[in-house]
Amino acid sequence: MKRIILFFVSFIFIFLSVEPLVALPRFAARTGAKCQSCHVNPTGGGMRNFYGSTSYGRQALPIKSWEEDFTLDDFSTQLSDFFSYGIDFRFLYFYQKQGTTTRSSFFPMQADVYSNLKLSKKISIYANPAFGLFQRYEIFAIATVLPLNGYMKLGRMTPSYGLRLDDHTAYVREATPFRNGQGQDVGAEISIAPGPLTLMGAVLNGSTGDRAIDRPRAILSRVSAQFAAGPINVLLGGSTYNNVSSFGDRINLFGGFAVLSLEGNLTVIGDVERIKGNSTTMKINSQRTGSAISGFNDAGQDLEQLSTYVEADYVLIQGVDVKAAYDFFDPDTKLATGIATRYTFGFEFFPVSGVEVRPLYRYTKDTVLNLTSNEVHVLFHFYL
Repeated sequence: MKRIILFFVSFIFIFLSVEPLVALPRFAARTGAKCQSCHVNPTGGGMRNFYGSTSYGRQALPIKSWEEDFTLDDFSTQLSDFFSYGIDFRFLYFYQKQGTTTRSSFFPMQADVYSNLKLSKKISIYANPAFGLFQRYEIFAIATVLPLNGYMKLGRMTPSYGLRLDDHTAYVREATPFRNGQGQDVGAEISIAPGPLTLMGAVLNGSTGDRAIDRPRAILSRVSAQFAAGPINVLLGGSTYNNVSSFGDRINLFGGFAVLSLEGNLTVIGDVERIKGNSTTMKINSQRTGSAISGFNDAGQDLEQLSTYVEADYVLIQGVDVKAAYDFFDPDTKLATGIATRYTFGFEFFPVSGVEVRPLYRYTKDTVLNLTSNEVHVLFHFYL
């Protein structure tokens, strides 16, 4: 009962405690624009369109005085009227100390080269081979032919569950099938956007492979509303995902999210996720968080988990943001087996267009494994 109360208290906190947070939700909230304003994929993330790459990415993000010295005149990712490209490359250095043990490493987090080929004014083919990193390639057709600003997608895609956070280690992503930008699946997605609402549904194979013969399909749904309330831009929504395979594995996700931006300077993001499934699926997802499960049930009974993420970003000057985030994960809401919490502080620095540097300090306390961790991350992001 206490766990259920915590779920609703966390959810209410996200919606009500803000004073006047991978399209990144904070950018969408700052501008009041939807994801497709900057991205080729209507659900955001991945390749940027002409506006996202040449206007917003080069005028609204970098330090103005530096951009004037480094900008490329007449730059465009549009090679022709029907073909364009994009790139995301993320490179991480991290240092971690757990007790008396320390480790550090360089790590290539992302290497995506996107392309978009227009077959007609309303139909295009999107491809992201991802160079084999994490085997998370995408290729799908997009047809913007439905009424009410709607579209249809067919192919291999990243399911549009929850918020597109660019921190794949957040527990609200790490404890789900969609960590690391992974979880790509084959199927069909449709969406309509009447006014401030966006309604989306998808039918997917529910398989890590590209075929799932004679298996039940995974069902995903997402609803969101985006509007202005005085000086605050607001994005509210929720998602569900249900995957029941013929092999006995099953997982069900239900979550709510909110993003609020005050005059484009202070942005707060909140996400609450309930994850429920049988032992096989949930044990894999929980191990991904780095937390063991005390008293884990191997008899195939359902396990319920809860994760919460809250982030605040503030624009000091154009090109420099200060960031703070809180992560919470309960690996078994039915048992008092411990929790994991993480606090993150740092900056996002956009010196010139196409370049981001993100130094962060992270403190993690895991009462399941009875350990604490101090980490320093320095992320370098290059994008077009």
